[in-house]
This record gives sequence, C-alpha cells and structure tokens, in this order.
Amino acid sequence: MMAVPPMLPYRPMTSRPIDLLAVASWYPSTLDPIAGRFVADQLEALAATGLVRPAVVTFEPAELVGAGAVRSRIAALVRDLTATTSRERPGLFIAPPAGAGDGTASLPIPVARMTIPSGRNPAAGALHGAVARDGAMAALADRFATGRETDIPRPDLIHAHTVYPDGAGAATLAARLGVPLILTEHASFVARLISEPAVRARYEATVAAANRLVVVSEVLARELVAALPGVGPKVMVIPNAISLAAFPLVGREGRVPDELVFVGYRKATKGIETLLRAFAVVAARRPAATLRLVGSAPTDEVERTWHRLAEELGIRARVQFDPAADRAAVQAALARASLFVHPSPRETFGVVAVEALATGLPVVAADSGGVTEILGPDPDALGKVVPRDDHVALGNAIVDALEHIDRYDPVRLRAAVAGRFDDGTVGRRLADLYEETLAAAQVRRGDTADPNARSPLAGTRRTSTPRRVLVAIDPARAAAVADLGERVRAGLVLVTSTGFPDGDKAGLAGVVETDVQGRVRALADAATLGPPTTGLRRLGRAIRHPLAVARRRGWLPGLEQVVERRGTAAVRSAVEIAGDGRTDAVEIICIDGLDHLAAAQVLGSQAGWLGHGGLRRLGDEG
Repeated sequence: MMAVPPMLPYRPMTSRPIDLLAVASWYPSTLDPIAGRFVADQLEALAATGLVRPAVVTFEPAELVGAGAVRSRIAALVRDLTATTSRERPGLFIAPPAGAGDGTASLPIPVARMTIPSGRNPAAGALHGAVARDGAMAALADRFATGRETDIPRPDLIHAHTVYPDGAGAATLAARLGVPLILTEHASFVARLISEPAVRARYEATVAAANRLVVVSEVLARELVAALPGVGPKVMVIPNAISLAAFPLVGREGRVPDELVFVGYRKATKGIETLLRAFAVVAARRPAATLRLVGSAPTDEVERTWHRLAEELGIRARVQFDPAADRAAVQAALARASLFVHPSPRETFGVVAVEALATGLPVVAADSGGVTEILGPDPDALGKVVPRDDHVALGNAIVDALEHIDRYDPVRLRAAVAGRFDDGTVGRRLADLYEETLAAAQVRRGDTADPNARSPLAGTRRTSTPRRVLVAIDPARAAAVADLGERVRAGLVLVTSTGFPDGDKAGLAGVVETDVQGRVRALADAATLGPPTTGLRRLGRAIRHPLAVARRRGWLPGLEQVVERRGTAAVRSAVEIAGDGRTDAVEIICIDGLDHLAAAQVLGSQAGWLGHGGLRRLGDEG
C-alpha cells in the first residue's frame, strides 16, 4: 500500500463559513436525480457542518453535429452566445428543490447550469472539453469581477470534481479570481485520458495549479502517482461522503430470501455479462434465487443485449430489469434483498456498495479495486471478493454467501462503513482541508455573527410562469419536455421537428414544427454510435448505421443552411406566440448546437434573449 498524506484531523474554525464554489459535470437534477449524486452528497454534507456555504456550477452539453468546419463554427457560436448571457443576465444561480428531486437532502444547494459545446470540434482539437469549460469559466469570472453576480457570494475557494476537463476549466476560474483550487479525482478512465499527449499535459498543468489533489480511494491514488509521478506531493485520500441517514439499518427479518440486487448502469464495463452468467450458476443450485438489476443501459440496443443473454441462459423469468431509480427507491431495493452483487471489474470507489453495507446487506464483489478497498482486509466478514471477469467464481461465491447468510451480522456490516464514509465525518474533514488551504494561501475571511448563515439563494425559486421559447429541433431532445413540471410546460412554446407526437404537446403553451429532413438527431446518434473509434470497428459501425454516421461525420451537405433558414423562421414564429403582444424580449432556451444556430438571428434582433442552461435547468425549476 502506497504512502499517501493522511487525512487531516478536524479542527473547528473561528471565522465565518467558507464560501465554496464546486465545479462538476456530474450533478443531479430533477430530470436525472442519479447522475453525480455523490457530488451532491458531499456538498450537502459540507453545508450541514455549518462551516461551509457551497454552491455548484455544472454544465449542459450542447451537442455538435455536421462537418468539421460547421462544428467549429457552431461551437464558437454556442460559446459566444452563452458567455454573453452568463456575464450579463441575472438569475444564473437558482436553488432547486432539496435533494434535486429525491426528497432526501435537508439543505438546497444553489446551482448554475452553464451551456457548453460538446463533441468533436476541430478548432479546439483534443482539448475540446477543456476549451469549452475555459470559455464558461472565464465568463463566470467576469460576472463576479463586475459585481453582476448577487445571488451567491464571491467564492473563497474552488473545488472541481475530476481533474480533466472540469478541473482544467476550474483552474481558469480560480486563477482569474485569485483563489485556491482543490481537485478531486473520481474517474476510472484517467489512463485513457492521459494517453493523449495534449490532455496529459493539460492534466499535469491543472494539478500543478491546484493546492491539493484529493482522490477517493487509495487504489486510485496509487494508479495516479504511478502514471504521473509529479502529482504525488499533492495527493491525499478522502472518500466519497455517504448519507447513512438515507440508508437505515434493516435486519434479516422482512428481507426476501435469495433475492440478489445490483444497482448501477447496465453497460458492458460494469460486468453485466459476468453477472448474468454468474446468476445462471446460482439459479442451477438455488431454485428460489432471483436477480434484480436497478439502473439503465446506455442505449436500447445494449438493453436488448442483456435481455437476449438472459433468455439464452434460461434465466430470463428470474431476472428483473428495473429502470434507474432515485435514492429512496434504491434504499427500498437494498432493504428487501438478501445480497448485493457488484460484478464490475474496475471501480475507483463504490458508493452503492457502501450504501448496501449501511443497510446491513452483505456484498459479493469482483476484485475491482475500489470496492475491494471498501470491504477491507477481512472481506469474508462483510461478503466476498472474487477474481474479476470470472463468472464461475462469482456464482460460487454468491451461493456460498446465501447458504451461510446468518454469519453476516447486519450491525457489524453497518459499523464497517460508519465512521469511515459517513457524511458527517467526510464533511468535517473536507471543511478542515479548506481551512488549512486558505490559511496556507494567507486568505483572510472576516467574522460573521451567524456562522450557520446560508447563501442568499437558499430556499428561493421562480414562482411565476414566464412565457419562454424552448428550441429542441432534435426530436430525441424535445421528448424530454414530458418530464418537466406542469408549471414549466405551461410557459413553454416548443420549436422542434415535424411529426412531434400529439400526446407530448399536452400542457405546452404552443408547438412550432419545422422540417429539417430528418437530419438533426444528435442525441440519438450519440447513443447509437457511442464514442469515436477506428479501424474495422469504424467500418462495421458505418455498415450498421450509415445515416447516423453520415450525420456525425457531416456527409449530409447543407445542414447548417437548412437549420438557419427553416429553423430561424420557426423560432421567429415561436417568439411571436410566446410574446403574445408584449413589448419585452422573450427568453429563449436552446438545447443543442444547431438550436443555437437556429435562434442566433432572433437573439440578435432584440426580440429574444438567451436563457441560462437547458433542459436540466428547466427541470430544476420544477
């Protein structure tokens, strides 16, 4: 085990609470309460200490499509339009409902959702992710510098989650504001990132600009220092914060015998094939055994793959594929199962494994690194650890655990994680790290009469129903309006493609459809094609999905002209409907890059102004 700097002992602070600004692409919303829940847990833990007043900046991706030159042009347009809005328009930060929709958090955290161009952009090259965030963070710095941001205090410290690309952008913000920077690395794909020389250089420069690099497990710390020896002096280990109150202890009574549960994304890298094959081993020996998978697959095709495999293995009737769930539903699933199974071959931490143990549920896991570390030096006391990608070993371990389930004391399982990962302990350790960092940087903060004061935004939300235009030409994007709250939908005039289902129009203030000849399907194409690839895999994908590949590669000529001509006309019509005779400009919310292109001329005509964020921002408004 490598030597890493120890976690600092907690020492109470005497000055006012630290005003913290977190930067994180992964952050939950009402529309997706799961994504980045671990970041929200940490910020809520910090707020609960009364020592820190957190706010968060997260990002709304505006997907890019078209040929290289077109993508670069649209990326620049998105950057410029959103930067102007971020610098000048009020209301960047809002306070969404506590817990971002899952009802478990006690304190609302002010959040800003800043739109950035997302995807391959030849003008930015391999660093397009960082370049997009640099633009957003520079605009935010200007907002603070000019005094236009009045909803939250100017931050004392910036904390970014993941070094690249969020930390890279946050370094721009911290430098412009002249405040310290803390980084936390969660990502399991750092090795892939730094294999690109430009990204590696930016990663190292970001760590060099930071005061500390926090990693969530010792296994990840070892890997980082081995790959990038220069980061070693700044590395320290502080785990993710787990809300033990949200996962109360549940005894053996009332649990469903022989029910196995897995919670997480159903993608190949999470070991789903290994899990299904292991369950076939279990099913042959335990006639009453069932398996419940809670989560979602990246695409419908991937989901169908798991269903077909279950059929082929003869276990389909005993496997339940549940959709992604909020925290309350995850807690209920963990409370009724007999065993939690974690088949992933690679994890930097393992939040759900901790949550399972907190409820008194034993964990059988592949040797993934992070989960292995959680189970500790005596894993048999808490469950079992087996070699990765070995379905026979996993199946046998599950059977053994079920046959001897009484040897796992629920109280002992919970005690194994309480004090190590509970949100109170982790929150205080982070608060102490912030205080140490500010002291070392000689940052002075004045005293306050109310050390528990919240930021001005806490508890405030938009209560009126403004008329707004939502531009979502991609029908896959537009479908999300059905998940928005009734009040928000009542104020929206939607611009989308022809053929938008009549049933999805209910509750909207209006719908304007435009014919773009089926060319705009950025979200659907991204899900179908996945990340860029090379060689035979690229050729095979082109054969299977020729139209999607053509759209992504920009082989359909004239895309931007079609959108500018037809899309602009549709946006003008929508603004007239939304304006309804009023003289003030209409707020226009744009989702993807082509939506910004369609709205650009209207935004420049004083008829409308670009609103902050996108669909997640609208979801936060409830």
